[in-house]
Amino acid sequence: MKNRHNAMKKTIHSFQYFFCLCILSVTIFIGRSTLAQGGAPMITDDSDTPGDGKWENNVGFIFEGSKNDYRKTFPFIDINYGVGEHIQLKAELNWVAEKGDNLANKFDNITLGFKYSFLDEKEAGFSLSVYPQPIISFNSEDGVKSTAFGVILPAAISKEIAGFGCNFQAGFQVLGKKSELFFGLCIEREIGETFTLLGELHSTFGRTKDLLTTGDEETFFKAGTFINLGTHIKLSEDYIILAAIGKDIESAPISSADANFYGFIGLQLKM
Repeated sequence: MKNRHNAMKKTIHSFQYFFCLCILSVTIFIGRSTLAQGGAPMITDDSDTPGDGKWENNVGFIFEGSKNDYRKTFPFIDINYGVGEHIQLKAELNWVAEKGDNLANKFDNITLGFKYSFLDEKEAGFSLSVYPQPIISFNSEDGVKSTAFGVILPAAISKEIAGFGCNFQAGFQVLGKKSELFFGLCIEREIGETFTLLGELHSTFGRTKDLLTTGDEETFFKAGTFINLGTHIKLSEDYIILAAIGKDIESAPISSADANFYGFIGLQLKM
């Protein structure tokens, strides 16, 4: 009986977030169309590039986790530069802190890479890009000070559908002993000249391999499925406030200390 009650609470909780996403979609629908962008403050990235000789840099604060177990990233620095109309160079730097740590406790997860957009929506009806990114981590999850190398291999497709900017991304990441598959769908719409509203569904699952302690054991896991709501607030053509908040719909209810959340607040600078 207790298991049935818990399952019912989890189902109702999931429908609450689905309802929130539906409300966002209705709100977005009254706006005007925009190109799919994705990227900060959302988890899902986009297929577009800044343009030749243009900078698109993001600085922000990220919260990931629950009251009992969380990770704060500040400053989060994401630097992007356009080379031609189809190539974007990227550098992402993170200073992270776990629960109990001082802010900016560890410098971790350096990502360097480039995005190549080989299909343009104006010519092909949709845009398509690949985005290989080597990644370096200086802090393993088991607490041992070691350097781990890996790579992120995502692809993204963007298209305007019925006035909505839609972006879908899927990819594979390997870092140390852990490998992950991830996908995300981001929908956005401009509201007037200043606001852009965004809705996102993002999911990750993968496996870890422990050769040192267990011989050759693989553990499969589901990292979570997040529904996030976000916004861009344009202060000028060069400065945009970025904000997002969301929850892992597979984690505990909102009132629980084990409920997992995602939050982002930051600023985008274009040059």
